Amino acid sequence: MKRKMIATMCVLLLGMAFGIAQAKVSPEDAAKLKGELTPMGAVRAGNADGTIPEWTGGVDAPAGYDPESWLIDIFPDEKPLFTITKDNYKEYEDKLAPSQIESFERFKKFKMDIYPTHRTVSAPDWVIKNTYNNAQTAQLVDEGNGVEGACGGIPFPIPQSGGEAIQNVLMRYWGSNVELENYGVSGYQNSSAAPTYAAKAVFRFPYYQKEQKECGDGLLSFTNTYTVPARRKGEQLIVRDYLNASKRPREAWQYIPGQRRVRRAPTIAFDTPDMAISTYDDAYTYNGSPERYDWKLIGKKEIYIPYNGYSLVSAWANGKLTMDDMTPEYPTSDLLFRWELHRVWIVEGTVKEGARHIYAKRVFYVDEDSWNVGIQDRYDAKGKLWRYSWSNLAYYYGEGDKYVQARPILQKDIQSGEYMIWFLDRSPLKTVKPVPDQYFTPAGMRKRARR
Repeated sequence: MKRKMIATMCVLLLGMAFGIAQAKVSPEDAAKLKGELTPMGAVRAGNADGTIPEWTGGVDAPAGYDPESWLIDIFPDEKPLFTITKDNYKEYEDKLAPSQIESFERFKKFKMDIYPTHRTVSAPDWVIKNTYNNAQTAQLVDEGNGVEGACGGIPFPIPQSGGEAIQNVLMRYWGSNVELENYGVSGYQNSSAAPTYAAKAVFRFPYYQKEQKECGDGLLSFTNTYTVPARRKGEQLIVRDYLNASKRPREAWQYIPGQRRVRRAPTIAFDTPDMAISTYDDAYTYNGSPERYDWKLIGKKEIYIPYNGYSLVSAWANGKLTMDDMTPEYPTSDLLFRWELHRVWIVEGTVKEGARHIYAKRVFYVDEDSWNVGIQDRYDAKGKLWRYSWSNLAYYYGEGDKYVQARPILQKDIQSGEYMIWFLDRSPLKTVKPVPDQYFTPAGMRKRARR
């Protein structure tokens, strides 16, 4: 009897450590998603002092919006409430992430224009419905590396562990079938900036296909074709991620024009360097398997994050943001960023014993309304802040495929002084018809390469 009790206790403790024992919520708790919580699990009410308003269903597309064109700035005449600078930032420290505090202390050019907070985000009805169902059926499996019992929505809208919260980030809704063309530039400590890359990309999210009655094991299919720099022109990449990274790890292939062949690319994951100050799992705020970290849900906090920067989304394409703004040490454009006060989930990942990653710790500040990462701080093995990312969260309103995208993203390496702004859109994002699965295969890549 005693042995049986001990074994039961061990199972329960293991389940709690991996976020399994508490995965499914009761019907009573799930009902909160239709009352005190939003459909995505955020607190519906505003904060006590009124600086964060109540969520009332998001915003609709403004009059004259063309889905084939750029987003219209729905707050064009708003002015900053106040500005945080190197001289006064200590008055606001309780609402700043470590990377923001570090930036005030290091960079004379850095400032934060604080605007009124708007809770613009919603989601399609079918995503809302699926999220409600997932709350009662989804669970973590295989030590938190996979999710079962979820389809077409946020898996854990009422998270009870770090593992659940990071899966919400990885499985957030940011479209079903999206085509985009974007650009990236790098700036340096003591010299002017330079172009880094330009690429065309196609995303398909098998997990988020409206008409399906049940999900398979696919999460994300992605292909990228580089047009800049010249040495990478024509280079292609395919990545396929799955709902359970333990049972079915990432599949990746690469086409290098000079080699004229498609090859498997198992290193396109985790901390393999991608660009000068980024790893492959830095892309799109965070991607891939969560297996190398132990995840902890710290809780919620009100902080300033980049939000509703609609003018910034199109600024590169229309010439309002240029290479002249990419000054040494730090970009100086007033378009970077529009800061608003929002509640965020704080999720901390520390490298597991026996695992390796160049980032010993990552801390995510996740928007409660959309499950997108607004800020990510990354630390070295000595516990010092090393790199960080700030993401402009913009709600792509419309009558159809409503979603939130994090773009552009500013990434900074504190130790080297280099920064990078990536996902500068060169044309509006397009919602396209579902791309056939064959498109994201080596055969499909070879076919495109021969054109």
